[in-house]
Amino acid sequence: MGKESSAQPGPGLVPRILSIKEVGILLILAVIFTAISLYTPSFASRSNLSSIIQAISPIALMAIGQTFVILTAGIDLSVGSVCALSAYMMSLVLISEDGYPLWVGLAVALGTGGFCGLLSGLIITKLRVTPFIVTLGMLSACSGLTLGLSGGKQISLGKFGRAVEESASILSPTGEVAGQPAVERRYYGESASVDAIQPTRDGGAWLGAASPGSVTLLGANWEPRCSVNLNLEEVSALAPIEDAAVLAAGSPGGKVYRIEVGGASTLFCDTGAGAVEAITQDNKGSFRVGTREPAAVLQVSREGEVLSRIPLGESKAVTSLALDRSGKLFIATEGPGSILGMNPGASPEVVYSATATVVEQLKIDSENRLWFVEGEEKPNRLMVLDQGKADLAWISPKPPIRTFLAYADQVALVSTGNVGALYLLRPGFEPSMIHPMTTFKARTLVDAGPSAPIFVGNSGPGGLATLETTATLTRYPVAEAFNEIHRLAPLTMAVLICVAWLFLRFTTWGTYLYAIGGNEQAARLSGIRVDRMKVFVYTVTGVLCGLASVFLTSKLHTLDPNLAKGYELKVIAAVVIGGTSLMGGQGSVWGTLIGATLLYVLNYSLVHLGMEDIWSDLFIGIVIILAAIIDSLRSRFGEWIGFSRRQAP
Repeated sequence: MGKESSAQPGPGLVPRILSIKEVGILLILAVIFTAISLYTPSFASRSNLSSIIQAISPIALMAIGQTFVILTAGIDLSVGSVCALSAYMMSLVLISEDGYPLWVGLAVALGTGGFCGLLSGLIITKLRVTPFIVTLGMLSACSGLTLGLSGGKQISLGKFGRAVEESASILSPTGEVAGQPAVERRYYGESASVDAIQPTRDGGAWLGAASPGSVTLLGANWEPRCSVNLNLEEVSALAPIEDAAVLAAGSPGGKVYRIEVGGASTLFCDTGAGAVEAITQDNKGSFRVGTREPAAVLQVSREGEVLSRIPLGESKAVTSLALDRSGKLFIATEGPGSILGMNPGASPEVVYSATATVVEQLKIDSENRLWFVEGEEKPNRLMVLDQGKADLAWISPKPPIRTFLAYADQVALVSTGNVGALYLLRPGFEPSMIHPMTTFKARTLVDAGPSAPIFVGNSGPGGLATLETTATLTRYPVAEAFNEIHRLAPLTMAVLICVAWLFLRFTTWGTYLYAIGGNEQAARLSGIRVDRMKVFVYTVTGVLCGLASVFLTSKLHTLDPNLAKGYELKVIAAVVIGGTSLMGGQGSVWGTLIGATLLYVLNYSLVHLGMEDIWSDLFIGIVIILAAIIDSLRSRFGEWIGFSRRQAP
């Protein structure tokens, strides 16, 4: 018979997998992630996973260096304070009036961290001081230096470097609006609000006010030239007439007055209605007057003679009037809300019937589209009527729409809400608020011409302001670039993890680190320059702390003297949980990455479970202990498998 082979079969797939040191902690991570994802589906959302990865990156970067240190049987307790000092020194360079390039600030952060690590390494190796004591002292020294130099105050990093001003027209259909357009007060009177504005040829304006109802003429320098009280509650309609005079009307009562430049007022005509809502001049030089109670449209000659009256019996009021280039008159009504069209010499016809009670504020843009507002008590829907088809342009989130201006390419400037915030509507863009108007409370907007600012009628008190048609934004390109750097943290982490793994796995120096941690004396006797390698790993750790400080500060847009405080626990925990032995000689950067991931998955899980963040340290401690137990069981399982195979017949 042949000779029996004494060779034992190799271990199976499961024992080989379980023999990998990182498998245990990876299983814990998978179980926690799966359980929380099933309990709260939002945990596995893209935005939450992105937040976790962003949070992991700085810790993982510092933990790479800490892995190198612990592999040599050392420890670095100063990583958090070195990170804070690096960030502070970088911030001083960035905000310097000398205007250093961004790369100089980044180099200072890396250099500061590297210097602190180098100093720790030299003290440990040359003076033979225990790493725990040296790095504990460095922790206190760097933390105290940061707090002392900064005075404990934060440094804002939102604006630094050379400022650049960018301007764009707020009326451009495609250009980006930069910043807020300038608004300046020009005049305030004694009325509650200005509800009507009529620009004059010399750059001034007539103002129609309410409470009390009055008319004021402002000159080109915004000084009041005359003011006339018409014994009305509100002047809501103004229209120019020859010799720079103006027609004015409002409520209560249906009288239209003529106001001269010198302030003299005369009765122009009496409509016999309860109120006058709108006045416009037609192509023949006569005036069209819209009234309330009853609703009617009157044609009035330039001498004030009522030529015709068209009653709108079904409507409660005429709210506004508009004339297109062909001379066609459009009439907006209330109760029911509708738009009527009337050609010269013809009767009015319905061109739009609204489901709402009110249609008001008719305006025709340069492309002959009809814009209007509709709604109920506080109308908030901006509509566009083009070739007989009505489309919804915008629903204001803050009713009502007080007033608006319409331009070509469907650009609109809208004042909305009780205060009157200004919103810009452009095709293809989301509506955007370009000015809060908190102080100015816009009641009406009037375009005074292509080279003039927009006139704004104010309330509380009533007056006039001017709104520039361009907005200027002061940008800080260097600051903006710096505050976007944190987005590169995950990619940087991934690259450096791979580089660190290649270094430990395939280079001679990587082998030296494991050898030093396994038996330092044997490593010395074998010719390894132990002190040089230790100085190297502490310096690398310092540089990585400086790099982490860049990402942390960039994300906060602010230098906080307490930046990374307490990160020592998190960094060491990530390394230890990941399977690196505190005794040295065992571990990997992949395990460290898994450990860091587990820490933040655990933290974010607590948030999604509704627990306060103050409990995070407790759970970190539990995970560290659990990881140690699993590592011990994994080792015993391997020993048990080996023993079982040796006992097999």
